[in-house]
Amino acid sequence: MRGSPPWRALSRGFLPCLLALLALLGAAGCGQSRTAPELLSVIDVVPREVDLGDRIEILGTHLPTAQAKEAIVTFRGTLRRPGQAPLTGQSIEIDGAQLSSNKVSLVFSDGLQARFAGRGDDAVHTTFHGDVTVEIPATTQGALPVSGTVRGVTLDFIPPTPRRAVIAAREKEGERALAFFGVEVAAESPPAGGLVVTGVRDGSPASRAQLLAGDVITSFEGVKVLSKADVRPGGHERLSPVGIRRGAAPLEVKLSTEGFHASAPTDLLGAGILLGVAAAIILLFMAPTAGLITWVERRVSARMQSRIGPNRAGPQGLLVWIADGIKSILKEDIIPAEADRALFRLAPYLVFVGVSATFVVMPFGQYLIAADLDIGILFVIAVTSLVTIGLMTGGWASNNKWSLLGGIRSAAQIISYEIPGAVAIVCIVMMTGSLRLQDIIAAQGGTGASFLDVGGWPWHWFVFRNPITFALFFLYFTTALAEGNRAPFDLPEAESELVAGYSTEYSGMRYLFFFFAEWANVFVMCGIASALFLGGWQIPGVSPSQQEASFGLQLLGVFLFLLKSWSLVFVVIWIRWTLPRVRIDQMMNLCWKWFVPLSFLAFLLTALWMVIGVSKTVQLVISVVTFAVWAYLLIHFIRRVQYNLREAKVALHLNPFL
Repeated sequence: MRGSPPWRALSRGFLPCLLALLALLGAAGCGQSRTAPELLSVIDVVPREVDLGDRIEILGTHLPTAQAKEAIVTFRGTLRRPGQAPLTGQSIEIDGAQLSSNKVSLVFSDGLQARFAGRGDDAVHTTFHGDVTVEIPATTQGALPVSGTVRGVTLDFIPPTPRRAVIAAREKEGERALAFFGVEVAAESPPAGGLVVTGVRDGSPASRAQLLAGDVITSFEGVKVLSKADVRPGGHERLSPVGIRRGAAPLEVKLSTEGFHASAPTDLLGAGILLGVAAAIILLFMAPTAGLITWVERRVSARMQSRIGPNRAGPQGLLVWIADGIKSILKEDIIPAEADRALFRLAPYLVFVGVSATFVVMPFGQYLIAADLDIGILFVIAVTSLVTIGLMTGGWASNNKWSLLGGIRSAAQIISYEIPGAVAIVCIVMMTGSLRLQDIIAAQGGTGASFLDVGGWPWHWFVFRNPITFALFFLYFTTALAEGNRAPFDLPEAESELVAGYSTEYSGMRYLFFFFAEWANVFVMCGIASALFLGGWQIPGVSPSQQEASFGLQLLGVFLFLLKSWSLVFVVIWIRWTLPRVRIDQMMNLCWKWFVPLSFLAFLLTALWMVIGVSKTVQLVISVVTFAVWAYLLIHFIRRVQYNLREAKVALHLNPFL
C-alpha cells in the first residue's frame, strides 16, 4: 500500500490548530466589541422645543466627570416632518458634547439643523420621537465605556424662518388641508401652541372623526402643531392620527386623507420662485435697461458730434437694441480650433452673471427689492468679482496672445480700482453701522424735528454729509468707471485698437454678452452710487412711515431712485464722449499713487469723525454749507457751458427727438 503524501499528514495536524487560533481571536474580538453598560443616571432632555443656537441638555446625576470631559450623544428614533413620510430608524451621533456632574450639553448648530430638520428653504419643523443615549468613552486601556439612555423622548426642532414666499406656500398648503378635512380654526393660537377649532363642516372627514368646535389640535401625524403649515398630510397613511385637547383631556382621532392630493414640495416651489424672480429681473428689467442705455448712448453721442444717430428701428430708433440683439443671435457662433472650448463658452456667462446678480439687491423702492440681504454691500462687491474672472477666462481660453494680454490688462485694472472703491464704500458703512442697502438709505433721512429735517432732503444725503464724503462720492464714481471699463478707462476693449482685447475671438451672441454686461453695469454703478450717496428712494419732506402708508408715495420713491440713477447714467455717457482715453501707465499711476492713498486717508478721517462726534446742529450746518458749495459749483459749471456755446456760436437743440 502506498503511503500518504507528507503534506496531508501536515494538514491533518495544522488545520485543528488554525481553527483553534481563529476561535480565540474571535472570542477576543467579541470581548472588545461589547456594548457600553447602562451605568449612567440620566433622567430627562430639555428643552423640548429647540431653536437654532439653543443648548440641548441631557440632565443626570453623579456623572463621572473625572473619567472624561466630553461625551457622545446619540439620537435613535423617528423624525416626522409636515407633508412628508416619517423617517424611521434614524441614528444621529454627536461627538464632543460637554460633560458636567449633572448634565451633558450640546448646541443646536447649523450642522445639527441640517441633520435633523434639513438645509436652507428645505428645513422644516421636525418632531423627533425616540431614545437619547449618552456614552462616556473609556480613557484608559482595558476600561469599558459607560452609557445611559433617556427613553421615549419627544423633541421639536424649529429651524430659522425661511423666505416669505416659502412660508406663504406652506401656510396655504396647510389651509387647503384644513379645508379638505372640513375644519375651521381661529386666527390666534393659544399660548401653549396648537390650533383652536371654531367650526366643523357637516359630512366632512373631521365630522366623521367626531372633531368638535372648541377642540385644540395639538399634533398631526406625530408632528407638534405650531401653525397651519404643520397640518399637511404626508400621503403615507390613509388615516392621519391627530392629537387634540378637549378640555383638559388629551385625545387622538383619525382623519381620512382619501382624495387629498398634495401640492408640489415647497423646496421645488422655492426653486421655482427663485428662478422666476431671476428671469423677471433679467428679462423685464436688466435687458430693457441695458438696451435703453445703448440707445441713449448712441443718441447722446450723435448729438455731441452733430449726427442723427439711430432713428429707423422703432420711433426715434428706440427699438434698435432689439434689432441688434436679433442680428447677434442669428450670426454664426465661431469657436477657434485651438481654443479651450469649455472655458471659451463659459467666460461670457461668468461676466453676465456677475453683473445681473447685483440687481437682486438693488433697492428700487422702500419695499421694491428682490432680496434685502443683511450683507447687501458685501454681496455686491463679491459677485462683481466674477466679472474679473470671466474676462480673464475669456482671454486665456481664446488661445490668442492679444486676447490674453487684454484679459490680463483688464484684470489688473479692475482689481486695482476695486481697492479704493471698496474703501470708499467701507467709509459709508462705518458711518451707517450696517451692510444693508436699505439701512444705508434710511440713514440719509432727518430726525423729524421739523419739516426741513424730515425725509431725504439733499443736505441729509451722504454726499453732502461732510467734505470727506463729498470727496468720497467722486472717488467712488471714478473707480466705478474704471471697474466697468468705461471711457476714459476703457483700455481692455478700446475701439481705437486693432484688436478688441479679451473679446477678439468672440462672435455672435457671446460677443454681445460682454458688452451687454458692460451696459447693464453702467446702471448698476449708478444705482449703487444713488443708494450710497444720493438718498436712494427717500422723498424730501416725507418720513419713511408716511411713505410706507401710501402706494402713490411708494411709486414716487421708485421714480426718484430711477431719476437719480439715470441722471448719473447720462453723466457716464457724457464723460465717455468728452474726455480722451488715458494711457495704461497713466491709469495705473492714478490708482496706486493717488486713489489708494487718498482712500485710506479718507478712511482714517472718517474714523476720526465718528470717534469725535458732532452735535446735530453742527452736523446740519456742515451739511448745508457743503450742499451750498456744490450748488455754487454746479451753477458755475452751467454758466461756463453756456459761455462756451455762445462763443462757439453753436446751434443748441434741446429737443432730444430731432
